[in-house]
Amino acid sequence: MNKRIIAIILVALVAVGGYFAYQKYFATAAGANGGLGGSGMIETTQIAITPQTAGRIIEAPPNEGLPVKKGDVLYRLDPAMAQYQVDQAQAGQKAAAANYSNVKKDDGATSADRAAAKAQLDQANIAVKMAQVQVGYTVITSPLVGTITNVVAKVGENAVPGSTMAVVSDPASLTVNIYVPENRIGEVKVGQSGTLTTDSTDSYQVEVSFVGSQAEFTPASIETKDQRVKLVYQVKCRILNPDSSLKAGMPADVVLK
Repeated sequence: MNKRIIAIILVALVAVGGYFAYQKYFATAAGANGGLGGSGMIETTQIAITPQTAGRIIEAPPNEGLPVKKGDVLYRLDPAMAQYQVDQAQAGQKAAAANYSNVKKDDGATSADRAAAKAQLDQANIAVKMAQVQVGYTVITSPLVGTITNVVAKVGENAVPGSTMAVVSDPASLTVNIYVPENRIGEVKVGQSGTLTTDSTDSYQVEVSFVGSQAEFTPASIETKDQRVKLVYQVKCRILNPDSSLKAGMPADVVLK
C-alpha cells in the first residue's frame, strides 16, 4: 500500500514538472510556432571612433575588452603640427591688431580703410580659434560608457580623418530584431511588451521600440515561420533588464504579449 502511494506521488511530481517544462518550452517556441514574435540576434550599440584631423598616433588603447567612461582618452595624436598652426595664427593676430591700431590713429585713413583693417583683425581672431580647435582634435575621447570591442589603429600609425580607429560598444544597450509576417504586423505596436529567452540564460523583458513601415523579404539568416508568407516587417525590441549573461551575437527568441 505504501509503495502504491509513493508511486502515485512520484507520478504526480513528474506530471507537475512536465507541465511547467511544457509551458516554458512552448512559451519560448511560440514565435516559431504561430505565436506573435520571432527569433533574431542580440545586438548592441556600437560607435566607430574616427579622428577629425590627421596625425601620427602617440597613444592608443592597449587591447580590446577595456571598460571606458564617457570622456576617457582613447587616442592622442602628435600635436606638434597643430600647435605650429596656433603659433602662426597668433602671429597673424598680433600683426592684424597692430595694423588696426595704426589705422585708427591715422588721420588720413578713410572709413573704408578702418573697416578693412577691422575685418582683417576679425579674420585673424577666427584663425586663432580654428587652430586651437585643431589642437583639441588631437585628443580623442570615448563618446559613451562602454567597452572597447575593437582596436584598429596602433601607436606609430597615421590617423586619417573618417577612418575607424576603434569601436566602443555599450553592453547596457541591447536590442534584438525580429521579423513579423505581413499578415500579423497589425498586432504589433511600439511600446508593446514581451519576453526574450536564449538557450543559456533566463528570460528577460523587452519592449518594442521600432516597427518597420515597409515590407521586405525574409532575411536569409531568419527562419520563415510560415513558408507561404514571403513578406515580413522588421520589429526592433529593446531589452529592458540586460545583464552580463547577454552578449551581442547571441541568438534569442522573442514572444510578444
